[in-house]
Amino acid sequence: MSNNCVIDSPAYKKIIKFIAIGMGIFQLIVAGYGFLVTNMRGSIHLTFAMVLVAMYKPVRFKNAKLTDVYNILFVLVALFCGMFLTFQTRASYALIYTLNGPSQIDVIVGMLIIVMILICSRRTTGWALPLICTVFLLYGLFGHYLPGFLNHKEYTLRNIVDVVVYTSEGLLGQPLSISSSYVASFVMFGAFLASTGAGQWFIDMAFALTGRSRSGPAMAAVVSSAALGTISGTGVANVVTTGAFTIPLMKSCGYSAKMAGAIEATASTGGQIMPPIMGAGAFILAEMIGVPYGTIALAATLPALLYFLAVAFQVDFEAGRLGMKGLPASQLPPKYKTFKTGWFFLMPVAMIVWSLVIMNFSANYSALMAIGMVLLVGYFFKSKKTRLNFSNVFQALEGGSKDLISVAMACAVAGLMIGVLTKTGLGLKFASLLILAAGGEILPTLVLTMVCCIFLGMGLPTTAAFIITATLCAPALITLGIPQLAAYMFVFYFACLSAITPPVALAAFAAAAISGSRPMETGLKATRIGLAGFVIPYFFCFTPALLLQGSLTEIVQVAVTSIIGIFFLSGGLGGYMWKSLNVIERLALIIAALLMVEGGNLTDIIGIVIGGSVILLQVKGIKKKNLLDIQKTAIS
Repeated sequence: MSNNCVIDSPAYKKIIKFIAIGMGIFQLIVAGYGFLVTNMRGSIHLTFAMVLVAMYKPVRFKNAKLTDVYNILFVLVALFCGMFLTFQTRASYALIYTLNGPSQIDVIVGMLIIVMILICSRRTTGWALPLICTVFLLYGLFGHYLPGFLNHKEYTLRNIVDVVVYTSEGLLGQPLSISSSYVASFVMFGAFLASTGAGQWFIDMAFALTGRSRSGPAMAAVVSSAALGTISGTGVANVVTTGAFTIPLMKSCGYSAKMAGAIEATASTGGQIMPPIMGAGAFILAEMIGVPYGTIALAATLPALLYFLAVAFQVDFEAGRLGMKGLPASQLPPKYKTFKTGWFFLMPVAMIVWSLVIMNFSANYSALMAIGMVLLVGYFFKSKKTRLNFSNVFQALEGGSKDLISVAMACAVAGLMIGVLTKTGLGLKFASLLILAAGGEILPTLVLTMVCCIFLGMGLPTTAAFIITATLCAPALITLGIPQLAAYMFVFYFACLSAITPPVALAAFAAAAISGSRPMETGLKATRIGLAGFVIPYFFCFTPALLLQGSLTEIVQVAVTSIIGIFFLSGGLGGYMWKSLNVIERLALIIAALLMVEGGNLTDIIGIVIGGSVILLQVKGIKKKNLLDIQKTAIS
């Protein structure tokens, strides 16, 4: 193919950069002033996203002229669709639209908007999401022909386009609204913080703190992924960022490529549930149940810490089983010196916690304040050579916009699907079917919901997977008496974990690409390492105190018992603690852990007694082994 394409010229690339920076500035202005009505803000946000997808991800042909004509035309069509949708959101047009419904031109352009969204989504997230959305749209048009509970009232093409494109029940609903406000603000914050070099400092601190333990670089991967999760909030981005350092180091210390990739993928996936900046789905969760985002971040704190604790236990036990040793001090960054060179990177994160949790400011305003703190830190606390300048600011604006477009397109597609669910009533029908299949029992319903989340999360971004499963499954859990916050958190948690569960595990596949292992094997190993973490959502569904919903005594009790239960389960699943566990010991530990899920005092005590007995056997075995080693040494 010729290299003389217009879309490859410096001038065209400058236009892309200018538009991306414009999107970043728009999002910051919206975060600070919020002067636009929700539908118009979402429409402008979507317009920027579609245009940037068309420009950043062009289609290539062998003929340079055909490449230019196709892609420039695609950009213009994306711009037209976005501007048309924005024009329709004017207050003066809203009354006419409400009285008369969509016109013929509205329907035609609405269909074009749907096609453009599906194409742009395919370019950013792959085939899975647009294909699923297409099935939903076809169901809306032809579902009245289906038998049984899937049958719904007949709707015309005009009815479907009306709901899914032009109303707040569809495209212009919660997903796109939140993507254009809260999510955009925090993505911009992450881009600004990354521009200061904070990511590398978090990684260095993780190695300084944990590098000398027997799990060494693997534990550093867990800690750095937890820390970076407070910045990016996306599993694949965490894998690419921290994995570039931790995976090769783990391999050099003796971990197999499969194990190194699996550890990184499992740890990085937890970044999406790690406050104060969680995955985009958390902001949608807050909007769905009508609570401030700070409430969600606070509730997610204990489950997130338990998840990383579960991964840390598994990693440490695995290191012991393999006979691993920590890194020598000469290969590690010094703790005090490392902390001294970047302690100020904690100030923006502290600002977010203070704004959200203590002051109860809005998520948008908190993110804007944190960005302001990043600018102050980047200018006054960095050296003259590395301090932030206008070039860094523009790069952060462009980088944040580039990171945002995939979220925007996923939310747009999810909005289309929600429109169909709302119009046809499939969501309510599915919840009833779920309860019926589980016999009206809570535990089977939770298991089926988990399976649905993991299944729908195959190949889908976490945000889209959460929106779909929350709409379909969360109502069933609430009907059975599970608190609203716990029900939606349960769905969000497993939507995140779908990133490491085969056959399509995006975080595990990204880690496999770095480690050089087989993607499917890496996904299976990542699932095994993270398996102890799969129990945590069941803990907080049965004991909401784990979400900080209850008295201080209840919260402390459930936190302690959950840690003990996770410790038992990690040992039972891994087959090693201080020495190898036999089958009976492993089963005893797993049973002990499961007894502690329900949160009852009696079951907790029984679980602790059973698990504690196995621990005592382990300790006695270690002492006996050490004594024999001493005797052998003395004899020799």
